[in-house]
Amino acid sequence: MPASTPASLRPTLLSPRLAAARPVAAAMLAAAAFISMDATIKALAVTYGAVQLTFFRFVSGAAFALVIWAVWRTPMPTRAQWKLHLLRSALLMLTLALYFKALSMLDLAQAVAMGYTAPIFISLLAMLILRERPGRWVWAALALGLAGAGVALWPELGQSGRPRLAGLLYAGLSAISFAFVMVLTRRQAQHDSIPTFLLLQNVLPTVLMAMPAASLWKPVAAVDWPAIAAVGAFASVGLAAITWALRHMEASRLAPVEYTGFVWAALLGHAVFGEVPSAYTAGSALLIVAGCLLLLRR
Repeated sequence: MPASTPASLRPTLLSPRLAAARPVAAAMLAAAAFISMDATIKALAVTYGAVQLTFFRFVSGAAFALVIWAVWRTPMPTRAQWKLHLLRSALLMLTLALYFKALSMLDLAQAVAMGYTAPIFISLLAMLILRERPGRWVWAALALGLAGAGVALWPELGQSGRPRLAGLLYAGLSAISFAFVMVLTRRQAQHDSIPTFLLLQNVLPTVLMAMPAASLWKPVAAVDWPAIAAVGAFASVGLAAITWALRHMEASRLAPVEYTGFVWAALLGHAVFGEVPSAYTAGSALLIVAGCLLLLRR
């Protein structure tokens, strides 16, 4: 193309590596936003139960989602897609209720590490439901990430204590439920716009959880409202970022990027809750980062 051609008319072709890096970067942003939400929820868990915390997450997220949708006014799903939206919303409610319960019983980094069995389930479900075929480098990245999570959990598994083991169980069940949520998100992200996704992802669970939350409601202190609003903001950023990423890359390829959140969990756990990272935590972080770097190169 002649050099005199205006820049606005020149084709802007991204290299395959740069095109692949953008969804990965979006998934990393989502992981950071969700871990920030987890830390805020853990701080609130001292006062409120898992059901009320889950309702906080959705009702605050719905406030942001309604504003975003009102600006763009994107179309609603087709009739055939509504059932999948309802199913995904119900699974997300279950995922968060189980995970928030785990957060109230475990250190932040430990709860996150247990949740990182989810990428394995995501890759397996993506093969069964979406017919994806992850390459050997994806499996290598998953293996490194899972090894990192295992290293983080090893000291806990060597100790006794029913509450801690119950917390690990809640986190594990949450990971399985979350895998189904991610695969359904990948499937529906091809049909619905991000503002519509945000709206339904928050409003539907808010309606479904209104009665259970009301029956277990505790009065909300005025000092807690900013934290509840922050939960909605972090959730909205994370959901928008992961939905965009899943629209542009297969779920099985993005799954190992979830492991980057563990680094954020260790940092926030230390800064906010005084949880001191151990040698196990450092080794775990190195394995997780290695897996993500391997995924980025391949």
